[in-house]
Amino acid sequence: MLNSVIRLALQYRLLVVVTSLVLLVYGSYLATLMPIDVFPDLDRPRVVIITECPGLATEEVETLVTQPIEIALLGANGIEAVRSQSTAGLTVIYVEFNWDVDVRFARQTVQERLTTVAGILPEGIRPQMTPTASILGQILLAGMYPQPGPSGGDLTVVPATTYLAESVTIEGSAPTVRVWQVVERNKPMTWKGIPLEAVAWITPAAAEGQERPRIARVTFGGHDHVVTFPTPLQRAMELRTTADWVVRPQLLKIPGVAEVFVQGGDRKQYQILVDPAAMLEYGVTLQDVEGALRESNINSSGGFAVTGERERPIRVLGRLGPDSARVLEDLQKVPVAVHPRRTILLGQVAEVVEGPQFKRGDGAVNGVPGVVFTVAKQPHVDTRALTEKVAQAFREVEAALPADIAVTSELFRLKNFIDRGIFNVAEALVIGAVLVLIVLFLFLMNLRTTFITLTAIPLSLVITTLVFRVAGMLTGTVFSINVMTLGGIAVAMGELVDDAIVDVENIFRRLKENNGLAHPKPAIRVVYEASREIRSAIVFGTAVVILVFLPLFALSGVEGRLFAPLGVAYIVSILASLLVSLTVTPVLSYYLLPQSRAAHHTHDGFLLRVLKRLATPLIRFSMAWPGMLLVATWLAVGVAGWQLAGLGRDFLPPFDEGSVLINVVLPPGSSLEASNQVSSIIDNKLRAMQGPGGEILHFVRKTGRAEMDEHAVPVNAGEYILSINPHSGRHRDEIIKGLLDDLGSELPGVAIEVEQPLAHLISHMVSGVYAQIAIKVHGDDLGVLIQSADRIKGAIQSIPGLTPPVVEPIQQAEELHIRLRPDDLAFHGVTRAYVAQVLQTAIQGEVVSQVLEGQRRFDLFVRLEESYRTDYTNLGRLRIDLPNDRGQIELRELADVGEGRSPNAINRENARRRIVVRCNTQDRDLSSAVAEVQARVRERVELPAGYFIEYAGQFESQQRATTLIVVLAGVSVAGMFVVLMVLYPSVRIVLQLLNALPTAFIGGAFALAITHQPLTVASLVGFISLGGIAVRNGILLVTHYFHLMHCEGEKFSQNMILRGSLERLAPVLMTALTAGIGLVPLVVGGQEPGREILYPVATVILGGLVTSTFCEFLIHPGLFWRFSGQDASRLSAAGDADAAAGLLDDD
Repeated sequence: MLNSVIRLALQYRLLVVVTSLVLLVYGSYLATLMPIDVFPDLDRPRVVIITECPGLATEEVETLVTQPIEIALLGANGIEAVRSQSTAGLTVIYVEFNWDVDVRFARQTVQERLTTVAGILPEGIRPQMTPTASILGQILLAGMYPQPGPSGGDLTVVPATTYLAESVTIEGSAPTVRVWQVVERNKPMTWKGIPLEAVAWITPAAAEGQERPRIARVTFGGHDHVVTFPTPLQRAMELRTTADWVVRPQLLKIPGVAEVFVQGGDRKQYQILVDPAAMLEYGVTLQDVEGALRESNINSSGGFAVTGERERPIRVLGRLGPDSARVLEDLQKVPVAVHPRRTILLGQVAEVVEGPQFKRGDGAVNGVPGVVFTVAKQPHVDTRALTEKVAQAFREVEAALPADIAVTSELFRLKNFIDRGIFNVAEALVIGAVLVLIVLFLFLMNLRTTFITLTAIPLSLVITTLVFRVAGMLTGTVFSINVMTLGGIAVAMGELVDDAIVDVENIFRRLKENNGLAHPKPAIRVVYEASREIRSAIVFGTAVVILVFLPLFALSGVEGRLFAPLGVAYIVSILASLLVSLTVTPVLSYYLLPQSRAAHHTHDGFLLRVLKRLATPLIRFSMAWPGMLLVATWLAVGVAGWQLAGLGRDFLPPFDEGSVLINVVLPPGSSLEASNQVSSIIDNKLRAMQGPGGEILHFVRKTGRAEMDEHAVPVNAGEYILSINPHSGRHRDEIIKGLLDDLGSELPGVAIEVEQPLAHLISHMVSGVYAQIAIKVHGDDLGVLIQSADRIKGAIQSIPGLTPPVVEPIQQAEELHIRLRPDDLAFHGVTRAYVAQVLQTAIQGEVVSQVLEGQRRFDLFVRLEESYRTDYTNLGRLRIDLPNDRGQIELRELADVGEGRSPNAINRENARRRIVVRCNTQDRDLSSAVAEVQARVRERVELPAGYFIEYAGQFESQQRATTLIVVLAGVSVAGMFVVLMVLYPSVRIVLQLLNALPTAFIGGAFALAITHQPLTVASLVGFISLGGIAVRNGILLVTHYFHLMHCEGEKFSQNMILRGSLERLAPVLMTALTAGIGLVPLVVGGQEPGREILYPVATVILGGLVTSTFCEFLIHPGLFWRFSGQDASRLSAAGDADAAAGLLDDD
């Protein structure tokens, strides 16, 4: 059949040429439409359930909400793991499915299971699934913060103008005001000053620490203007209001955006701060205040007013507003109680203010308090294109805001890593292609043969693009251009021309021989027979290469998602090159080579003559001492295996994302204020590293949790993301090490961890923990779990090469307990719910309504004044109204107020409580670190009955992938044996061909040792690739021996082996050199961003090609002469052409 393909291609050669040109144009166009991403789709099907549980303590949340949901979910089809975190008033449950489950099916499954627990959960508690978002989809971090003026002072807008006023305080003089005309909004130094005629402060400047807006009257241009400089708190509320109601809606309407998390600033509330003394004086209860407010903020319908043929709706307008000043004024006048002589108004018993909502998270931009936006994308969305749309939206928003607000979307962009990675890999591809061109020309010394051979590269690439497009249309899967698909093409780059090299070299040589005959054959006949002659070697060589790549498709988890696209790109491009060699290469050879002057010369080129002269003694030595060389080979294999065993082991090679993630964790129980104080120290340190030529370009801080964020981070934990300046002259590791040393000495007792944002998320996806190594202790009693985790931390913290181990911040935190006494409740005739409701409103506060300002909504919030609410020592004296106007009693008459302890959080995995000790490696391989951790824990930590330890993290994936690859590689070798037995039905011949595997292994192992790389999943992929390439070259050599004996009448002799080896020297060396030289840029620039994950692959292949190609002429001719040649001679003599080499003419 393949001979027919060659024949048809030559018969319709013009059609082949035209089709090739069309494919080049159309395939290139399609390549520009493919999405570009950093990695293949790593989104594991996962559903996140967030449940707000107001008023419930941590253990109550676990028992009443988390546990019923977990039990309902476990056992559902496709679910692999259920993890949860329960805290006071909140539970977050992560439901992870098998990789092959569609996310829509996963969400449907979870929704069905949630309906079964609706009647079990406490009243008013409704679990919510978060929007479908990519696990690695935090594509952009942006910030919004107050911009300082040209003199470094606070800015505010001059009303009814386009100017900005700046409050300037010069040391030793009174504060003054300057007015500026904005030129470039982000460059205050370009602004133009406006001459002022007079400045007068209406309110004096606030003293330090005093919260009061400052108002000044400035005169310029003959007009007076009153400017108000808000307090920091007012500015924080303005920023957050703008973020929530202007910026976030603008971002959410962009197609592809899954969610926008907003953190920092202060959410504005209208707060009713009740004065207990005033309530007592006027005889007003807290319940009176709540009821009055609920009834004073409503609109209602009055039906329709019909007049003749017209009707008009009647509306009763009772809502507060519509602007802030009017709301405050109206609230003051709300009647809360009516006495015979007078009506008591709200303003008489409470202070009405605009105030900040109690928050559980904060943010800062470059050390300046502000608002941080985290933009998450939907799965299968082009990251680069979406980032551009989001960045454009931020630019449009910034242009619409006054210049005293700065907006930056440059804090973190995943697109930057993608662009750098894709550029570096593409650059390596181009350099590799140029090097391949140089090698081909040096060997062939003919522009025509070089051109014909090189056409295989672009044609194979566009065919690969077309196959990706068609496969995507058929399967509904989006294939992207990413580091791994480009890596597959980069690995295959040299091999794409291999088939064409073998074909063109053989055609060229046969044309030379034909032109030397007295009666030459027609050129088209020579081209056809020459192509058919090497057809079996090409086809079976390609089959072997594809066969060794099959283990990649059996990998599961993250490693499978990472490397399967590399295998797909490699196999498709190799098959495309096979198709090109069977069709386009013979056609172009027919058009370009017969009339070439070089085809009429019988001598070889200079380089080839030199190489043959060097190879001849090697081949003769091989045939003289085959046994000794075979023993030496296997001794070298043993040494290489010993070297490989001494290498460290990691999951994936570290890669430079250009950003660094620093986790900062304070002791449990620390407040948000304490976290911000610690952060201010870190901010100052990082700001000192900014500036022209500084080590850091930008940094952003997120402390605690953003609303509706699936990461239930407590207020004592925060994270920094630093954008490292690549031109600072200092390596990233050096910068981080110095920073950690400084922070460690200045912040004792604060746990600090360092990772990279993407690696951080990959770790969480692998094990549910943000670390490379996770030691999970499972059990029931939280106290025992905490004690066990502390013992494990103490046991491993002295292990070299580990970052300081961190225990999950789960502790029995101090609490203020108000324990109600049943007897006293019964005596006074009040229920627990009644007392709890009063206390919740008084201490925590309660939202009783919402105020509308246009399309914006703000909570109307009631609680006691701050001085009464936080007077915990006198909490027992809080007065509570008895029902039915039976007077008041103090809280201490109903309850005991004292200290207590309760867990601040409870983590669970598959319905069991667990606590995690986590750490990362530092200047050490993962495998040896884990081995020492496990040994230390076994020796020093003993767990009670019913408790057990589970090790998880990246190393778990590394061990699983390594075992699977080794096992399946053995299966692939068995498959190669079967395929080769079809080609050569002789065990000896097949074993000789497979001997290329150990010779290639020698070079790959020593290459890793020389470059000091650990053994990773990526390097194992390199060994897989190497095996097919090495065996392929052996097939070329042995096939030609068969051809000489079967078709040219050569007898089995050393001269025949020498002739066959020298005649195949050019194609074998060219295929090996092009395959190797194309990988040189990936090896030389292996530390460049994007190339790191391909560096081990290229290193192994390049090293293995050196040794296997050398041994191809040093060992294999001798093995053929001593061990397998007789079988080949017998097969050739029997005339079994198909079994021998597939050379039977099937015309």
